[in-house]
Amino acid sequence: MGQNGCSRCEQGGNDAPGELFGRKASYAMRGIAILMVMASHYGEWYAAWIGIPALTQFLMGLGRYGVDIFFLMSGYAMAKNTAGERPGAAFWLKRLRGTYLPYLILAGIIEIAAGGAFSPARLIRYLLAQDYWFIFDIMVFYLAFFLSFQCKRLRITVLLLFTVIFSAWLYGMGRQDFWYVSNLAFPLGAACGLYEKRLLAWMKEIRPWPELACTLFCVVLVPAAMRERAMLLQTGGKGRLQMMANTLFSLWAALLPWFGKTGASAVCRRAFAGLPGRTAGGILRFFGKNSLYLYLLHAFLYYQIASRANLGTVGGFAAAFGSAVLCAWMFSLIWGAVTANMSAVGKKGGKK
Repeated sequence: MGQNGCSRCEQGGNDAPGELFGRKASYAMRGIAILMVMASHYGEWYAAWIGIPALTQFLMGLGRYGVDIFFLMSGYAMAKNTAGERPGAAFWLKRLRGTYLPYLILAGIIEIAAGGAFSPARLIRYLLAQDYWFIFDIMVFYLAFFLSFQCKRLRITVLLLFTVIFSAWLYGMGRQDFWYVSNLAFPLGAACGLYEKRLLAWMKEIRPWPELACTLFCVVLVPAAMRERAMLLQTGGKGRLQMMANTLFSLWAALLPWFGKTGASAVCRRAFAGLPGRTAGGILRFFGKNSLYLYLLHAFLYYQIASRANLGTVGGFAAAFGSAVLCAWMFSLIWGAVTANMSAVGKKGGKK
């Protein structure tokens, strides 16, 4: 991924039959994920205006399941693109160029615009992405992936063990549960990428009952976890259903390609083959390609507009959402040109 967990997939080419998640599907999944994350924040900010507690509770609960998708797609794409080889220096170059440097630039601009005071402690907090927990987590997962995939065997086992230890450490540190409830999606995605051919062969031989069963469990458990979380926001404490619900949802998302064999999926494919479907798919892929920048920008722009402009609820939402999309798109164009130039210079230097 160029923007791991939030945007660009490293896979090239169009979707192929021998893939669990092709390029277009990966972009669209990320687009759905970032819209879920943004909806959870806007649901919180506009809760009083929405005025329907059940709807607000649903919207506010969507974000963590969007993070599940991000981690799942990140692990999948990285494992798939290692092609069984040990990641080297190029791995870190992609991570820095695709995720960490954009974070440093955008978060730095936000920090300056917000008038943050400079201090050594603040600088360390900024470099470690402590105010952007998703960036911190995904960078730790990059390191875990790099180290575990140096092994010849038991790569997923090592990655899973690290994930459990890391999540337990976050829990012991007293971090809020969104720091760790989605973490198991990352090694699950890596397992899907590493064993993709075996999984595809297995899916051909077995009817999609596991996916159907997982769907039914999600229908029961995910809403229950949302209700529990809404209660915990008022009473505090740790939930019993959160980790279970997120892990189950991640498994459900990983099994989505199984529905490719069903009649329902064929109907969906025919619907997306038309102009409205292609338009919707293109919109989702646009959001997916720019999801990292949207994640970094949308909260800051909302607070700026809400505190400075008197546009009313609908006007404020339109301005906040529209400005986030516009700024993310503009940064994507600029950063894309910069990285393309860097790549061209690097190739010329290599030839010399």
